Amino acid sequence: MSDSMGAANLASVGRRIEAFVFDALVVFFGSLILQLLLGGMGGLENPIFSVVRFEMGTVVYVVNLVLIVAYFVLMRTRLSGQTLGARAAHIRVVAAGGHQLDLGTVVIRLVVALVSMLVIFLGYLPALFDPQRRTLQDRVAHTLVVRESVTLNTHEQS
Repeated sequence: MSDSMGAANLASVGRRIEAFVFDALVVFFGSLILQLLLGGMGGLENPIFSVVRFEMGTVVYVVNLVLIVAYFVLMRTRLSGQTLGARAAHIRVVAAGGHQLDLGTVVIRLVVALVSMLVIFLGYLPALFDPQRRTLQDRVAHTLVVRESVTLNTHEQS
């Protein structure tokens, strides 16, 4: 599959950035709403729970992290490799071998992506030089990011 994948079918770096920014906005606003609902924004009164403002601190952030991970994992496994950002950018993540994305592949890709972000996005730089436009998480998880119009027919792979 990876050898036959033409550059014309691969998602451009610009489309990948577009999807990333869209997903970052989804996560940011989702997190903001969650924190406002749970009273986790320091110093802000929660209008829903105005009788008693409860401090949840760590619980709010753990719930927030779990929901962010769930967003990426569920979207990638349940929506054929697409998050809302990927859908808006008309791209999707596919397994390089042509098989369906599984939970393990998606989790590995997400963990490596998070590490890449923590290290000033260095894991994303290979996409600028790799002929298949793969980032570090794509290489580790054996995935490709393709234009949405590309469909994989696993029966033709045999």
